[in-house]
Amino acid sequence: MELVIVTGMSGAGRRSVLSALEDAGCTALDNVPARLLEPLLELEAKLNPSRPRLAVGMDNRHPEFADELPPLVERLLDGSIPVYVVFVEADDETLLRRYSESRRPHFLAREGSLLEAIHREREMLSPVRGMATAIIDTSNLTLSQMRKRIADLLPDLPVEGTTLRLISFGFKHGVPQESDMILDARFLPNPHYVAELKALTGKDSAVKDFLLKSDLFGTFLALAENWVQWAWPYIQQEGRAYHTISIGCTGGQHRSVALVEMLAQRLRRDIPKLVVTHRELNGD
Repeated sequence: MELVIVTGMSGAGRRSVLSALEDAGCTALDNVPARLLEPLLELEAKLNPSRPRLAVGMDNRHPEFADELPPLVERLLDGSIPVYVVFVEADDETLLRRYSESRRPHFLAREGSLLEAIHREREMLSPVRGMATAIIDTSNLTLSQMRKRIADLLPDLPVEGTTLRLISFGFKHGVPQESDMILDARFLPNPHYVAELKALTGKDSAVKDFLLKSDLFGTFLALAENWVQWAWPYIQQEGRAYHTISIGCTGGQHRSVALVEMLAQRLRRDIPKLVVTHRELNGD
């Protein structure tokens, strides 16, 4: 088992980093006290021996945290457990702004100003920062930049990458709310008006053969494929877990289903993490 400990300055984005690690395939637990980490690892090893990695967020509001963490990490390393310590920080101006926006109190600001509390916390956490495997300054990072930063600093952690979701749907039933992009196929020839095809769906070869006779359908399919192939590297740079493209026709039975099926077939070689959903078909 590999262990990733995420800690750092209050308000710097520890929870966001932990969420990004969870999206990268780590099991994530937050607010784990230092003295409970070793019992937790023993229990985890017994209950989930095949689980490859665990990410824990450790809150420095525990008074003993800064003193207990360095010897704890040394003991874990002596026990042959790979340990990464990710220290999250931000500059004073950014932390002051975030506390002002969130209106949450700093745990060290009971006496004195917020800025004084930030300075005391930096000093308190200096030994922890000094032993960090990776230091992430979130002052000017977007979420996608932060995910890339994690991947760069911790190359041994596998990055799961973005999953492409292709959804067929019928406009008369509403647009899928999770869509990042929507393509409208209602102008294409409609098998619904062909008696022998009406009861079939876009999964059936007879419907696909009918649609492929249309140059309009072929152009739609080719343009959709070309756009995804061009955009996919840039979409992945955003670092999101999912990107959803929804293709709709009137009822979601024929044209949109066939388009999603054939588009998925063309893309799977280059985008293995691809999921197909036919929203209006029973059982899909």
